[in-house]
Amino acid sequence: MYYYYSRISTLTQNSSRQIANFKMHGEFIAENLFVDKVQGNVPFLERPEASKLFDIVTSLEKSDVTIVVDSIDRLGRNLIDVLNTIERFTDNGINLKSIKEGFETLVNGEKNPIAMVVVSVMGSIAEMERNRIKERTSEGIKIAQAKGKFKGRKVGSVQSSTRLLERHPNIVKKLNKGLTVREVAEIVGKSTTTVMKVRKTMKLSK
Repeated sequence: MYYYYSRISTLTQNSSRQIANFKMHGEFIAENLFVDKVQGNVPFLERPEASKLFDIVTSLEKSDVTIVVDSIDRLGRNLIDVLNTIERFTDNGINLKSIKEGFETLVNGEKNPIAMVVVSVMGSIAEMERNRIKERTSEGIKIAQAKGKFKGRKVGSVQSSTRLLERHPNIVKKLNKGLTVREVAEIVGKSTTTVMKVRKTMKLSK
């Protein structure tokens, strides 16, 4: 089963070219097309149609689901986001096919070696970017602490593990699909502190 994802800028682009490429791919079904009209700096799972698509494909029982994109740069705001999106699809048994780059992440349900080499190179570059972000964040916190503006997070109220998970089923569902704390918080409209509490409780409950 094929699903198609397109991301276009609301100001400078239209989706006709990408859709034309999808139709050339074959087995195109309009109902399986998801188009986000947002700027590219919005993370993949914070886009309305992308989030909807992710929920649909990860809820299917079939293992032969393929998401087709015109180019992998449609999957995220930067290399790190693109890589995380690819990994989430792969972890959920979903094949990703990029028309421009000419590869699929899964072949007969197994990881495609060629695609994994590409992803590995992307991962190395993304790791360097993560380290730079961590360094900048650490420096920012130290500066704020020196100025007395950073005091850390407030301790929240205590509640039972069962009650916490029952109160936040949507958070549990998103975390089980491999989303990050920040992404879950953005999608469900909760604080990252709440999402982190749920994630910690889930780990202790296993």
